[in-house]
Amino acid sequence: MATRPEIVDQNFIRLVEAEQFPEPRTGLRLTPLEAGLSESAWVDVFESQVMSRHLDFIARILREKGQGFYTIGSSGHEGVAAVAHALRVSDIAFLHYRSAAFFIHRNKSVRGASPLFDMLLSLTASADDPISGGRHKVLGSKPGFVPPQTSTIASHLPKAVGAAFGIARARSLGLPMEVPADALAVCSFGDASANHSTALGAFNTAEWISYQGGHLPLLFVCEDNGIGISVKTPNRWIESAFSHRPVLKYFQCDGLDLLDTYRVACEAANYARETKRPAFLHVKTVRLFGHAGADVETTYRSLAEVVREEGHDPLLHTARGLIENG
Repeated sequence: MATRPEIVDQNFIRLVEAEQFPEPRTGLRLTPLEAGLSESAWVDVFESQVMSRHLDFIARILREKGQGFYTIGSSGHEGVAAVAHALRVSDIAFLHYRSAAFFIHRNKSVRGASPLFDMLLSLTASADDPISGGRHKVLGSKPGFVPPQTSTIASHLPKAVGAAFGIARARSLGLPMEVPADALAVCSFGDASANHSTALGAFNTAEWISYQGGHLPLLFVCEDNGIGISVKTPNRWIESAFSHRPVLKYFQCDGLDLLDTYRVACEAANYARETKRPAFLHVKTVRLFGHAGADVETTYRSLAEVVREEGHDPLLHTARGLIENG
């Protein structure tokens, strides 16, 4: 019997060949020109999405062979590659464990970097893994300005607040920095993580600093797939909780649509960079294949729900856009 990852992969090939694609969730059909993204860059971001997806496939194959030890993947979240494209490599990024497409896309532009190989070393707990030494699957790169984070829930949000504060304070004091004076700190996390007390402390601290007139060039990126392991996030919870907060500017995009994601991510990053105030980018995604390899998703989701989510595979949405635009 085929596994869900095998079914999704087969469906992608079959549906692209037949040019049978899901309709945009928002009804938008942006062109690259409207989004401010070149056609070559659009293809490049799609390549990063595909790389991330295949890394998830390989992680599960390695686990079945007893050669890999981490299967929490990024399938469904590949749209964050467009967020990476909207930012600069020097914008220090504290990444969610489902942000592999962001990590891959950023490090493709770093001279000498090998993001796929490095992540495979991490998945196999190799001592040659350059960022963790084989301790854990970690998204991290010193030349890519990605401080290493593990999957400890929300622990990286306060670090991002501190980094943004440090960038602003160093600039005001005229101190030397490894990043440009107009750099951002970026922090990605899941919708369930946003409820954690550690995350709430980070949001409150960011708002408190900014409310008093302090500078905090910070972009929060919430990757909202609507479920935390096996518990559903209430409908529109993230939007309701974050769209009306004081001095935390809210932006929302469809994470299945690369052009919409890129366009809105640019707006959010420009706001944070120019005003030196925190911004909240709400990226609406889906989650494919369950929480991790050992997770039997149909114990808490109906098969119809699983198939419906798979029908909105973000790679299918990108392929539709590319084909429609020639």
